[in-house]
Amino acid sequence: MSSAIRIGLLRLADSAPLIIARNLGIFEKHGLDAELVVSPSWANIADGLVWNGLDAALIFPPLAIMTAMGHRGREINLGPGIPVSRGGNTIVLRGQYIPSCLDTDDITRHQNFEIWRTGLRRRPKLAVVHLYSTHFLILMDFLKRVRANPEQDVEIVIMPPDRMIDALADEEIDGFCAGPPWGTEADLRGLGSIIAGSADIHAGHLEKTLVTTQRWGQSSPVLLQDLQAAIGEASRFCMNPCNFPEIVRQLSNSTTNDGLALPPEATKQIMPDQNNSNAMQFNFSALDVDLSINWIIQAMQAQRWLTSINMKRLHALGWLTPASVA
Repeated sequence: MSSAIRIGLLRLADSAPLIIARNLGIFEKHGLDAELVVSPSWANIADGLVWNGLDAALIFPPLAIMTAMGHRGREINLGPGIPVSRGGNTIVLRGQYIPSCLDTDDITRHQNFEIWRTGLRRRPKLAVVHLYSTHFLILMDFLKRVRANPEQDVEIVIMPPDRMIDALADEEIDGFCAGPPWGTEADLRGLGSIIAGSADIHAGHLEKTLVTTQRWGQSSPVLLQDLQAAIGEASRFCMNPCNFPEIVRQLSNSTTNDGLALPPEATKQIMPDQNNSNAMQFNFSALDVDLSINWIIQAMQAQRWLTSINMKRLHALGWLTPASVA
Protein backbone atom coordinates (compact mmCIF):
# COMPACT_ATOMS: atom_id res chain seq x y z
CA MET A 1 0.00 0.00 0.00
CA SER A 2 1.38 3.42 -1.00
CA SER A 3 1.63 6.32 1.45
CA ALA A 4 0.08 9.55 0.17
CA ILE A 5 2.09 12.76 0.19
CA ARG A 6 1.23 16.19 -1.22
CA ILE A 7 4.37 18.09 -2.28
CA GLY A 8 4.34 21.77 -3.18
CA LEU A 9 6.69 23.24 -5.81
CA LEU A 10 6.96 26.13 -8.28
CA ARG A 11 7.59 26.25 -12.02
CA LEU A 12 11.37 26.03 -11.76
CA ALA A 13 13.84 23.74 -13.48
CA ASP A 14 15.42 22.62 -10.22
CA SER A 15 12.10 20.90 -9.48
CA ALA A 16 13.29 18.29 -12.01
CA PRO A 17 13.94 15.45 -9.54
CA LEU A 18 10.34 15.65 -8.30
CA ILE A 19 8.89 15.71 -11.81
CA ILE A 20 11.09 12.77 -12.82
CA ALA A 21 10.29 10.82 -9.65
CA ARG A 22 6.57 11.14 -10.31
CA ASN A 23 6.55 10.70 -14.08
CA LEU A 24 8.92 7.72 -14.16
CA GLY A 25 7.24 5.90 -11.27
CA ILE A 26 10.15 6.33 -8.85
CA PHE A 27 7.91 7.57 -6.04
CA GLU A 28 5.59 4.61 -6.58
CA LYS A 29 8.57 2.21 -6.65
CA HIS A 30 9.47 3.39 -3.14
CA GLY A 31 5.93 3.05 -1.79
CA LEU A 32 4.88 6.69 -2.10
CA ASP A 33 1.71 8.03 -3.72
CA ALA A 34 3.03 11.53 -4.47
CA GLU A 35 0.82 14.37 -5.66
CA LEU A 36 2.82 17.35 -6.94
CA VAL A 37 1.04 20.66 -6.33
CA VAL A 38 2.34 23.44 -8.59
CA SER A 39 1.81 26.62 -6.58
CA PRO A 40 1.64 30.20 -7.93
CA SER A 41 4.00 31.71 -5.34
CA TRP A 42 6.31 30.94 -2.45
CA ALA A 43 3.81 32.48 -0.04
CA ASN A 44 1.31 29.80 -1.11
CA ILE A 45 3.95 27.13 -0.47
CA ALA A 46 4.64 28.40 3.05
CA ASP A 47 0.94 28.68 3.89
CA GLY A 48 0.35 25.16 2.59
CA LEU A 49 2.94 23.79 5.00
CA VAL A 50 1.61 25.74 7.99
CA TRP A 51 -2.11 25.18 7.45
CA ASN A 52 -1.99 21.50 6.42
CA GLY A 53 -2.57 21.96 2.71
CA LEU A 54 0.78 20.31 1.98
CA ASP A 55 2.71 17.45 3.52
CA ALA A 56 6.02 18.58 2.04
CA ALA A 57 7.52 21.25 -0.19
CA LEU A 58 10.56 21.93 -2.32
CA ILE A 59 11.70 25.21 -0.79
CA PHE A 60 14.77 27.36 -0.18
CA PRO A 61 16.15 27.22 3.38
CA PRO A 62 15.53 30.85 4.45
CA LEU A 63 11.78 30.55 3.83
CA ALA A 64 11.64 27.12 5.47
CA ILE A 65 13.42 28.53 8.52
CA MET A 66 11.24 31.63 8.80
CA THR A 67 8.12 29.52 8.28
CA ALA A 68 9.24 27.25 11.12
CA MET A 69 9.75 30.35 13.29
CA GLY A 70 6.08 31.30 12.87
CA HIS A 71 6.18 33.98 10.17
CA ARG A 72 3.13 32.49 8.38
CA GLY A 73 0.83 32.63 11.38
CA ARG A 74 2.06 29.88 13.68
CA GLU A 75 5.23 27.93 14.42
CA ILE A 76 5.72 24.58 12.71
CA ASN A 77 8.40 21.94 13.12
CA LEU A 78 10.42 21.99 9.88
CA GLY A 79 13.89 20.52 9.83
CA PRO A 80 16.52 20.92 7.09
CA GLY A 81 14.91 18.16 5.03
CA ILE A 82 16.47 16.43 2.02
CA PRO A 83 18.93 18.50 -0.06
CA VAL A 84 17.77 18.57 -3.69
CA SER A 85 19.45 21.33 -5.70
CA ARG A 86 22.35 23.72 -5.44
CA GLY A 87 23.28 26.87 -7.33
CA GLY A 88 21.48 27.97 -10.47
CA ASN A 89 20.26 31.42 -9.45
CA THR A 90 21.08 34.36 -11.74
CA ILE A 91 20.95 38.14 -11.50
CA VAL A 92 19.62 39.79 -14.67
CA LEU A 93 19.76 43.50 -15.49
CA ARG A 94 17.84 45.18 -18.29
CA GLY A 95 19.87 45.74 -21.46
CA GLN A 96 22.67 44.03 -23.35
CA TYR A 97 26.45 44.39 -23.28
CA ILE A 98 26.43 45.68 -19.71
CA PRO A 99 29.98 46.38 -18.44
CA SER A 100 31.25 43.86 -15.89
CA CYS A 101 30.02 44.45 -12.36
CA LEU A 102 32.15 41.72 -10.76
CA ASP A 103 35.26 40.76 -12.74
CA THR A 104 37.17 43.93 -11.95
CA ASP A 105 38.33 46.11 -9.04
CA ASP A 106 35.99 47.69 -6.46
CA ILE A 107 35.99 51.16 -8.00
CA THR A 108 35.32 49.92 -11.54
CA ARG A 109 32.54 47.59 -10.32
CA HIS A 110 30.83 50.54 -8.68
CA GLN A 111 31.32 52.76 -11.72
CA ASN A 112 29.96 50.16 -14.11
CA PHE A 113 26.87 49.58 -12.00
CA GLU A 114 26.32 53.33 -11.74
CA ILE A 115 26.58 53.67 -15.52
CA TRP A 116 23.82 51.08 -15.89
CA ARG A 117 21.69 52.51 -13.09
CA THR A 118 21.82 56.14 -14.16
CA GLY A 119 21.28 55.17 -17.80
CA LEU A 120 17.76 54.03 -16.93
CA ARG A 121 16.87 57.60 -15.87
CA ARG A 122 14.89 56.25 -12.95
CA ARG A 123 15.47 54.28 -9.76
CA PRO A 124 15.91 50.65 -10.87
CA LYS A 125 13.30 48.19 -9.72
CA LEU A 126 14.78 44.73 -9.02
CA ALA A 127 12.61 41.70 -8.31
CA VAL A 128 13.29 38.72 -6.07
CA VAL A 129 11.08 35.70 -5.60
CA HIS A 130 10.53 36.22 -1.86
CA LEU A 131 12.02 38.32 0.92
CA TYR A 132 13.13 35.21 2.83
CA SER A 133 15.01 33.66 -0.07
CA THR A 134 18.52 32.74 -1.12
CA HIS A 135 17.83 35.06 -4.07
CA PHE A 136 17.39 38.07 -1.80
CA LEU A 137 20.56 37.22 0.13
CA ILE A 138 22.53 36.77 -3.10
CA LEU A 139 21.20 40.08 -4.45
CA MET A 140 22.21 41.82 -1.21
CA ASP A 141 25.75 40.46 -1.55
CA PHE A 142 25.88 41.60 -5.17
CA LEU A 143 24.74 45.12 -4.28
CA LYS A 144 27.35 45.23 -1.54
CA ARG A 145 30.07 44.27 -4.03
CA VAL A 146 29.08 47.07 -6.40
CA ARG A 147 28.77 49.48 -3.45
CA ALA A 148 25.09 50.16 -4.05
CA ASN A 149 22.70 51.06 -1.24
CA PRO A 150 19.75 48.62 -1.39
CA GLU A 151 17.44 51.16 0.28
CA GLN A 152 18.38 54.24 -1.72
CA ASP A 153 19.89 53.19 -5.05
CA VAL A 154 17.37 50.51 -6.06
CA GLU A 155 13.84 49.39 -5.24
CA ILE A 156 13.37 45.71 -4.42
CA VAL A 157 10.02 44.07 -5.13
CA ILE A 158 8.65 40.56 -4.63
CA MET A 159 7.38 38.59 -7.64
CA PRO A 160 6.86 34.90 -8.55
CA PRO A 161 9.74 33.76 -10.78
CA ASP A 162 7.62 32.76 -13.77
CA ARG A 163 6.18 36.30 -13.95
CA MET A 164 9.53 38.02 -14.21
CA ILE A 165 10.05 37.58 -17.95
CA ASP A 166 6.79 39.37 -18.81
CA ALA A 167 7.46 42.00 -16.14
CA LEU A 168 10.89 42.70 -17.63
CA ALA A 169 9.43 42.88 -21.15
CA ASP A 170 6.71 45.29 -19.98
CA GLU A 171 9.29 47.46 -18.14
CA GLU A 172 7.53 46.74 -14.86
CA ILE A 173 10.94 45.76 -13.46
CA ASP A 174 14.52 46.49 -14.51
CA GLY A 175 16.11 43.26 -13.36
CA PHE A 176 15.71 40.27 -11.10
CA CYS A 177 17.33 37.44 -9.22
CA ALA A 178 15.57 34.13 -9.86
CA GLY A 179 16.16 30.43 -10.23
CA PRO A 180 16.57 28.45 -13.44
CA PRO A 181 15.65 28.75 -16.24
CA TRP A 182 14.29 32.31 -16.03
CA GLY A 183 17.60 34.21 -16.16
CA THR A 184 18.70 32.24 -19.20
CA GLU A 185 15.32 32.82 -20.84
CA ALA A 186 15.63 36.60 -20.33
CA ASP A 187 19.08 36.51 -21.89
CA LEU A 188 17.97 34.39 -24.86
CA ARG A 189 15.07 36.75 -25.54
CA GLY A 190 17.33 39.81 -25.42
CA LEU A 191 15.41 41.30 -22.50
CA GLY A 192 18.39 41.50 -20.19
CA SER A 193 21.88 40.26 -19.43
CA ILE A 194 23.03 37.79 -16.80
CA ILE A 195 25.62 39.78 -14.89
CA ALA A 196 26.10 37.51 -11.87
CA GLY A 197 24.80 34.31 -10.37
CA SER A 198 25.16 31.70 -7.68
CA ALA A 199 28.57 30.72 -9.05
CA ASP A 200 29.86 34.29 -8.63
CA ILE A 201 28.38 35.04 -5.21
CA HIS A 202 28.18 31.72 -3.31
CA ALA A 203 29.36 28.89 -5.53
CA GLY A 204 27.61 25.56 -4.94
CA HIS A 205 25.24 26.86 -2.30
CA LEU A 206 22.25 24.80 -1.16
CA GLU A 207 19.28 26.14 -3.11
CA LYS A 208 16.26 23.84 -2.63
CA THR A 209 15.57 21.34 0.10
CA LEU A 210 12.57 19.04 0.42
CA VAL A 211 11.05 19.66 3.84
CA THR A 212 8.26 17.58 5.34
CA THR A 213 5.78 18.40 8.05
CA GLN A 214 6.13 16.63 11.37
CA ARG A 215 2.55 15.42 11.03
CA TRP A 216 3.37 13.49 7.84
CA GLY A 217 6.81 12.27 8.89
CA GLN A 218 5.56 10.83 12.16
CA SER A 219 2.78 8.84 10.50
CA SER A 220 5.28 6.05 9.73
CA PRO A 221 8.94 5.68 10.80
CA VAL A 222 10.08 4.53 7.36
CA LEU A 223 8.36 7.22 5.26
CA LEU A 224 11.27 9.66 5.34
CA GLN A 225 13.70 6.90 4.36
CA ASP A 226 11.48 5.98 1.42
CA LEU A 227 11.23 9.63 0.37
CA GLN A 228 14.98 10.10 0.62
CA ALA A 229 15.59 6.97 -1.46
CA ALA A 230 13.18 8.17 -4.14
CA ILE A 231 14.74 11.65 -4.33
CA GLY A 232 18.23 10.15 -4.41
CA GLU A 233 17.35 7.91 -7.35
CA ALA A 234 15.66 10.75 -9.24
CA SER A 235 18.59 13.10 -8.59
CA ARG A 236 21.06 10.58 -10.00
CA PHE A 237 18.88 10.31 -13.09
CA CYS A 238 18.94 14.10 -13.43
CA MET A 239 22.74 14.24 -13.20
CA ASN A 240 23.23 11.76 -16.07
CA PRO A 241 23.84 13.68 -19.34
CA CYS A 242 22.24 10.85 -21.31
CA ASN A 243 18.93 11.77 -19.67
CA PHE A 244 19.02 15.52 -20.32
CA PRO A 245 16.82 15.44 -23.47
CA GLU A 246 14.14 13.52 -21.58
CA ILE A 247 14.33 15.86 -18.59
CA VAL A 248 14.00 18.93 -20.81
CA ARG A 249 11.04 17.34 -22.60
CA GLN A 250 9.25 16.58 -19.36
CA LEU A 251 9.91 20.01 -17.83
CA SER A 252 8.74 21.67 -21.06
CA ASN A 253 5.47 19.75 -21.16
CA SER A 254 2.36 21.65 -20.10
CA THR A 255 1.24 21.38 -16.50
CA THR A 256 -1.81 19.44 -17.69
CA ASN A 257 0.61 16.95 -19.27
CA ASP A 258 2.64 16.43 -16.08
CA GLY A 259 5.23 19.10 -16.90
CA LEU A 260 6.00 22.65 -15.79
CA ALA A 261 5.64 24.46 -19.15
CA LEU A 262 9.23 25.72 -18.99
CA PRO A 263 10.92 27.24 -22.07
CA PRO A 264 12.80 24.32 -23.69
CA GLU A 265 15.94 26.06 -25.00
CA ALA A 266 16.62 27.91 -21.76
CA THR A 267 15.98 24.72 -19.79
CA LYS A 268 18.36 22.80 -22.03
CA GLN A 269 21.13 25.31 -21.36
CA ILE A 270 20.99 25.05 -17.56
CA MET A 271 21.10 21.25 -17.31
CA PRO A 272 23.78 19.99 -14.88
CA ASP A 273 27.42 19.84 -15.98
CA GLN A 274 26.87 22.05 -19.02
CA ASN A 275 29.47 24.66 -19.93
CA ASN A 276 27.54 27.11 -17.82
CA SER A 277 28.75 28.06 -14.36
CA ASN A 278 25.16 28.87 -13.37
CA ALA A 279 23.76 25.47 -14.35
CA MET A 280 21.71 23.78 -11.64
CA GLN A 281 23.21 20.77 -9.85
CA PHE A 282 21.74 17.86 -7.91
CA ASN A 283 24.86 16.28 -6.37
CA PHE A 284 25.81 16.80 -2.74
CA SER A 285 28.21 15.77 -0.03
CA ALA A 286 27.64 16.27 3.69
CA LEU A 287 30.27 19.02 3.64
CA ASP A 288 28.43 20.87 0.85
CA VAL A 289 25.22 20.95 2.87
CA ASP A 290 26.87 22.02 6.14
CA LEU A 291 28.74 24.89 4.55
CA SER A 292 25.66 26.03 2.63
CA ILE A 293 23.44 26.08 5.70
CA ASN A 294 26.09 27.93 7.72
CA TRP A 295 26.34 30.66 5.05
CA ILE A 296 22.56 31.01 4.93
CA ILE A 297 22.20 31.23 8.72
CA GLN A 298 24.95 33.84 8.94
CA ALA A 299 23.42 35.90 6.12
CA MET A 300 20.01 35.74 7.81
CA GLN A 301 21.57 36.92 11.07
CA ALA A 302 23.19 39.82 9.20
CA GLN A 303 19.70 40.82 8.00
CA ARG A 304 18.50 40.62 11.63
CA TRP A 305 15.86 38.08 10.75
CA LEU A 306 16.89 35.72 13.56
CA THR A 307 16.96 36.32 17.31
CA SER A 308 18.89 34.37 19.95
CA ILE A 309 15.64 32.56 20.77
CA ASN A 310 15.27 31.62 17.10
CA MET A 311 18.81 30.22 17.10
CA LYS A 312 18.00 27.91 20.00
CA ARG A 313 14.92 26.65 18.18
CA LEU A 314 16.89 26.14 14.96
CA HIS A 315 19.38 24.06 16.92
CA ALA A 316 16.56 21.90 18.26
CA LEU A 317 15.17 21.46 14.71
CA GLY A 318 18.56 20.38 13.35
CA TRP A 319 19.39 23.38 11.15
CA LEU A 320 22.59 24.41 12.93
CA THR A 321 25.97 22.77 12.44
CA PRO A 322 29.06 23.18 14.68
CA ALA A 323 30.45 25.99 12.51
CA SER A 324 27.24 28.02 12.58
CA VAL A 325 27.31 31.42 14.21
CA ALA A 326 25.34 31.40 17.46
